[in-house]
Amino acid sequence: MNVLRDISVILLAAEAFIFALIPLALFGAVVYGVWRLRRHRNLPTWLGRGREYVTLGLSYIEKASGMLTKPVIVAHTAFAIMGAWIRAVSGVDAERGTRARSLERESLSDTTERKHV
Repeated sequence: MNVLRDISVILLAAEAFIFALIPLALFGAVVYGVWRLRRHRNLPTWLGRGREYVTLGLSYIEKASGMLTKPVIVAHTAFAIMGAWIRAVSGVDAERGTRARSLERESLSDTTERKHV
C-alpha cells in the first residue's frame, strides 16, 4: 500500500506542475506578442491612449497620497523636534533615558560644595 501512496503523490505533483505551466506559457505568449508588436511598431493606437490614461491616473494617485500623508509627517516631525528640544533642555540622555553624566557630576559637585561651605 505504501508504494501506491507514493505513486499517487508523484502523479499529483506532476499534475500540479503541468497545471502551473499552462498559465505560465500563456503569459509568456502574451509578453512575446506585445514585444513583437512593439518591435515592428504595429501597436494599436488605443494602447497608447490607454497608457496615457494609466499615467494620468497614477499622477492623481500620487498627488492624493501626498496630500493624505503630508499632515501626518508634519505632525510627527513637529513632535520629534519638540521632544528633542525638551530632552536637550532637561539634559536627559535619549539612549538610556537618564541624565547625562556631565550633568550628574555637576549636580554632585554642587551638593558637595554646599556642604563644605
